[in-house]
Amino acid sequence: MSSRSFTPRAVSWCLLALALGACQAVAGIEDRKLDPKLSPRVDSEQCKDYCSVVMDACTGDDAVYTNLNQCLSICAALDPGDPEEINNENTVACRAREAENAKDEPKGYCRSAGPGGNGKCGSDCEAYCQIFPQICPKNYEYSTSEQCLRACSALTEQDSYNLEDDHGGDTIECRLVHTSSASVDPTGHCAHAPLRPSDPWCVGDAKQPPTCEQYCDIELAACGDGEFAQYESPEQCLAVCEALPPGVNPDQAANTMACRRYHSFNSITSPAVHCFHSGPTGDGHCGDTRKAAGGFTTNCESYCALLVQACPTQFDEAMGDADGCMAACVELPEADPESHYSVENAAKSSGLNCRVLYTTRAFEDSAACASAVGGGECK
Repeated sequence: MSSRSFTPRAVSWCLLALALGACQAVAGIEDRKLDPKLSPRVDSEQCKDYCSVVMDACTGDDAVYTNLNQCLSICAALDPGDPEEINNENTVACRAREAENAKDEPKGYCRSAGPGGNGKCGSDCEAYCQIFPQICPKNYEYSTSEQCLRACSALTEQDSYNLEDDHGGDTIECRLVHTSSASVDPTGHCAHAPLRPSDPWCVGDAKQPPTCEQYCDIELAACGDGEFAQYESPEQCLAVCEALPPGVNPDQAANTMACRRYHSFNSITSPAVHCFHSGPTGDGHCGDTRKAAGGFTTNCESYCALLVQACPTQFDEAMGDADGCMAACVELPEADPESHYSVENAAKSSGLNCRVLYTTRAFEDSAACASAVGGGECK
């Protein structure tokens, strides 16, 4: 049994990583002795047959496993399915069919023969949410598969699956690559593969923000349209996102969109706690909660930053400038952190939460500006 050959790109990755002593972890090309405790199915004839075919058919840029041990471990974590009645479900039997087809057409079949189903053998998220909790139970954050699937559905999905290109990046493919590595080295790789972005691999560029689509996808999946909803529509979420300071991917406390995305991931398991932190105001968790001179608060900072963009004319007339907006805001009910902004709560408010609701509406309907500055429905 041998490892996949180094490509020129993998060599360059290793040279870069040698200073950190991490060449094998970066390229993912080590062979290891399989942990016999992972599953009794590792030694099943079905897994041996499947892995023999997929390792031969899917090589080079089409490879879906770096070594046989990874393949056997992933196979053991999947439902076997029925080889006599193969359908498109998330099973080994389905992947074995795709692997056979990949012998003649690797570009068309290898990805669906690998760890993720790629829509042909279930979805990548179905595969991840089945495999990851078995391989990395201590790193699995969800109490139900439904929670896992909701969070996973918000991740970026690539058009291809490549063991080198997908070793990094905030995608479901990256998490599948590291889950495969964790199947033979859980200590070294489990921390890299949770759905909530986790340093150092499956995260976006540390100097760049996530996109508004990435933020709104997870926000709407986590907080939905019920009692904790922060937005009334995807369009509203995107409009607010574009008006917020973007920040950078690692943000967890700054008054930025990136910080709100972090709290959106937390909201999957605890919406009653974290949805308030993930919306337009940040609710004191995305931004400095200390009161500056004059008592200015993070909620007011967020409100004023959104208002000046949604309603520039009314902002000038009612507030004058940023300092005037902050001075007027800080006297309002719900200006302080932990004011629990949500669409539902704001509809019953006449304080800051009401103004924030109408400010978010004003991005699409300028008639909401009157209430956004404290008139109309927010008197």
